[in-house]
Amino acid sequence: MQAASPHPSIPDGRRTALVTAAIREFAGNGYLAASTNRIVEAAGVSKGLLFHYFGDKKGLYLYAVQTCITEVMRRFDERLGPASPDLFERLRQYTLTKWSLIEEQLSTFAFLQEAMTDPPAELRDALLASTAEITASTYQRLFQGIDTSAFRPGVTVEQAMHLLSWTFDGLGKQYTTLLRQQPLDLASVRSVMFGEVDTYVALLRHGIETDPS
Repeated sequence: MQAASPHPSIPDGRRTALVTAAIREFAGNGYLAASTNRIVEAAGVSKGLLFHYFGDKKGLYLYAVQTCITEVMRRFDERLGPASPDLFERLRQYTLTKWSLIEEQLSTFAFLQEAMTDPPAELRDALLASTAEITASTYQRLFQGIDTSAFRPGVTVEQAMHLLSWTFDGLGKQYTTLLRQQPLDLASVRSVMFGEVDTYVALLRHGIETDPS
C-alpha cells in the first residue's frame, strides 16, 4: 500500500497538527461547511501556510483521507494477528478489530465513513482514484486463504465475502453514527455490538429458513 506523499517542505509537527485539525473539522461539519479558518486556528499555523502546503481545502481534504486510510490500515494490520481460514470467523475477526480502532479514533472513522460513502460531489472522482489501490488491496487480503470446502456448489469466495462485508460494514456504520449522535458508554456499546456480530455470524453460517427436506 502506498502512503500519501506529503509536500516535501512540510515539517512533521505542522503537518500532523494540520491533518489532525482538518480531520476534526471535516468530521464535525462535513466538507462543505468546514472552515479553513477554524482548521488553522486549531493547528496553530497561518492560513497562508495551509494554502502553501495543500493548495486549497480540496487538497487538504484529499491528503487527510489518504493519510487516515494509510494509518488505519497500518494499525489494523498490527492488531489483527493471523487470519482464520474460516470465512465467518475471518469476517468476525476483521469486524471486531475494526471496532476496537473505531473506539479509539471515532473522529477519524466518522471522517472516513463520510468520505467513502457520501463524498462531496466535486471530490468523488478524485477520492475514487486515490483510494482504488487501497480498496483493491483490502479485498485481495480478505479473499486470500479462505477454506471453501464447506461452500455450496456454485458459491464463490467473492460472492460470500461481498455478502458478509455488506452486512458487517453496515453494522459498523450504524454504531459509528450512533456514537457520533449521542454520548454513550463505549463498554456497553461494545458488548451489544459484539453480541450482534456473533448473532449475524451464526445466522449467515446456518441460514434463515429451515431445511425443506
